[in-house]
Amino acid sequence: MADSSAPTRVMMAVNESSLKGYPHPSISCRAAFDWMLSKLVRSNTDGFHLLFLHVQVPDEDGFDDVDSIYASPTDFQSMKQRDKIRGIHLLEYFVNQCHQLGIKCEAWTKQGDPKEVICHEVKRVQPDLLVVGSRGLGPFQRVFVGTVSEFCVKHAECPVITIKRKANEAPRDPIDD
Repeated sequence: MADSSAPTRVMMAVNESSLKGYPHPSISCRAAFDWMLSKLVRSNTDGFHLLFLHVQVPDEDGFDDVDSIYASPTDFQSMKQRDKIRGIHLLEYFVNQCHQLGIKCEAWTKQGDPKEVICHEVKRVQPDLLVVGSRGLGPFQRVFVGTVSEFCVKHAECPVITIKRKANEAPRDPIDD
């Protein structure tokens, strides 16, 4: 039987804003974080241990502005370092919020396909609950874009809560976040 005095371990998958880029969190993950604080944690800060995961998706050719035909090994190293720093700055937002409120937390980055990596990390870390933001895409957009949250609901080895962003916060193009 699990120790009932142990804090509830909640993993939250976070991503950067597609509109503002790093280090800004996306609308949906910021909404999920705010919901988690107001509806789950409330004033019971000692009762929770939050686990923040940011999955970075590698670029297809590995470069934003560099022509890969002329790339050197040094270009790859600087790109990996830049991406790692961007991910750390994104996680810093959530860690700072938690520390201001006195909530224990951990944060880390991984690389790969977000839906696969999140489910793998859930299996590895074994949180009590996974919280993910949802853009609230319609059926047509889901077919072409797919959703990480739907995949996690089906495949994560723990209970999953998906939080939709508020309608008044949604950009014109629902794929943006």
